[in-house]
Amino acid sequence: MEDHPGFATDLLFDRYQGEVTDHAQFWAVRTPSAPDYYFGNYLLLPTPPSDRDKGWLEASFDKWVGRDPRIQHRTFQWPLAEGQNSRVAGFVSAGYQYMECVVLALDAVDWQAQAHHVFAAARPFTPADWDDWLALELDSRDPGHSESVYLSYLQSRRDLYRAMIADGLGQWWGIWQQGRLVASCGLFFIGTMGRFQLVHTHKDWRNQGLCRQLLSQVARQGLAQAERLIIVADEHYHAQRVYRSLGFSPVARIGSLCRWQASAEDDSPA
Repeated sequence: MEDHPGFATDLLFDRYQGEVTDHAQFWAVRTPSAPDYYFGNYLLLPTPPSDRDKGWLEASFDKWVGRDPRIQHRTFQWPLAEGQNSRVAGFVSAGYQYMECVVLALDAVDWQAQAHHVFAAARPFTPADWDDWLALELDSRDPGHSESVYLSYLQSRRDLYRAMIADGLGQWWGIWQQGRLVASCGLFFIGTMGRFQLVHTHKDWRNQGLCRQLLSQVARQGLAQAERLIIVADEHYHAQRVYRSLGFSPVARIGSLCRWQASAEDDSPA
C-alpha cells in the first residue's frame, strides 16, 4: 500500500492519530479517539472483496476494529486497478454503501496556476481560526448525519490537524470574505508527496472561482516542498472539474464499503 498514492497518504493520518496493524489478509486501522470516524476505523484489503468474503471480513472487522463498543459501523477499503470492478452486490443488499473514489495527482510540470485572483489571498490558519472552520464544516454536513455526532467527528479532525501542524507536517489554509471563512483546505506531507484534506467552499460562495483560487495558491506552496500533490475525491464529485483544470490527473482508484448503525442482530458474530 505504500506505493498507492491514495493509501500511502491516508496512512499518514491513520498512523499519526491511531493504530495500523498488519495481518496476513488485511491491515486493521483503528482510531480509538474517534470511534464515529468511519474511514478511520476500517480494514484495508489488498484486493477487491467478493460477496463470498462477507462473513469472514465482518468477523475480522469485529475482532480487530469493532471490539470497541462505541464503534457502530463496519468499513472496508481496497485499491482498484484500471478497468477493475468490485463484485459486492451481496454487501449492498445487506445495507452497505459502496463508493468509488479517484486519486488525482499534480506535479510542477502539469500545474496550471490561476493567473488572476478575484478574492482575498489564502492565508494559513491561526489558532483562533478553527472556530470558523467548525462553523463552515457543520454548515456543509449531510442532513442525514446527526449534528452532535458530526460535531464530535469534526472536533477529532481539528485536534488531529492542529497537532500535525504543530509538528511541522503541514498547514491549514483559508480565504475570508467580509469577515467570514468561505473556503478552506489542509495540505500535509509525507516523503515526496503532499495530501490535500477537506477542500470546502461555503455553499453561498460556490461557483465563483473560490475553490480554484484556494487550490492554486496552496498548490504553489506545496509544490515547493513536494514532488506530487494528491487529492482523493468521490468518482462523481462535481469539484473534479476544478481539480483537473489546475492540472490534476487520475493516477489510481479506491473502492470502499461502509455500513453504519447496524442493528444488534446484524452486529452479532458472522
